[in-house]
Amino acid sequence: MPMEAQEYVYRMKPIIGPGLGYLLIYPLVAGIVSFLFNLPEIYLKIFSGIYAVTALVIFFLWLTAKSKKIIIDDNLIIFQSLLGKQVLEPKDIRKVSFYWTAKSEEIVQLKVGKKTFYLSNLYFPFNELLTQLEQIIIANNIRSNLASHYKMN
Repeated sequence: MPMEAQEYVYRMKPIIGPGLGYLLIYPLVAGIVSFLFNLPEIYLKIFSGIYAVTALVIFFLWLTAKSKKIIIDDNLIIFQSLLGKQVLEPKDIRKVSFYWTAKSEEIVQLKVGKKTFYLSNLYFPFNELLTQLEQIIIANNIRSNLASHYKMN
């Protein structure tokens, strides 16, 4: 029975806070340092250049993260973002590994050829993503540590 296509989006909240914090605090700190130490104008230009370049990098990261999504459609796993689209078929997946971090967060590693893909709880809704991934693993007999990871027999 084919699965219904499900889309999982990348959560932006973890990267918005630090980025906005930097964009707001850096000019204040640079201005205060420049004022207190009476720095020459060249230093202010250097600080402004650093700020402009990092602001562009942060903006590019935000755009890329906003466009990141995983689509699971009829046993196909599709990774999609501004940088391109990668379609994984079950026959291409060599191994799926499940790990726990020190903070008790679950990470999934998909090995496809020489490439490695990672899934974490930054994709929403992560529990549904794991459920569909587990169904694909079982249905296609993909090598994994699923049974030992969840202490299944």
